[in-house]
Amino acid sequence: MKLRCEQVEQITVFLENRPGVLADLCGHLSDRRINVRAMAVLDNTDARGVRLVVGNPESAKQTLSDAGVAYTTAKCLALEMPNIPGGFASIARTLSLAGINIDYIYASAVSETGRALGIFGVSDIEQALALDWES
Repeated sequence: MKLRCEQVEQITVFLENRPGVLADLCGHLSDRRINVRAMAVLDNTDARGVRLVVGNPESAKQTLSDAGVAYTTAKCLALEMPNIPGGFASIARTLSLAGINIDYIYASAVSETGRALGIFGVSDIEQALALDWES
């Protein structure tokens, strides 16, 4: 099976590490109907680095500028990976054999229900588990 591969523009922002800041960032994007295709939040004591790949990078950059949020951009490889044992190993090996280093990766997998699987780090796991998670 041929894997779909494309170059994408990653947007990185640095946010204060406090409740609501990430929600505000996502709200600004949502208000402009900008879809977040992938996101990684990098842990730090004082600030959070947020890497985003969005459906419309130009609109996202304008939205961030309008909101006073500083950002940087980088070109990245977007590659649809097979969700099977060894799927990522094969991709990593292919890149390695080509002499290409993987500096970082963030990914999601699709479950049997067809929904994306989100992994969340939270400050109080017991409280989060006790919430009503019905959609």
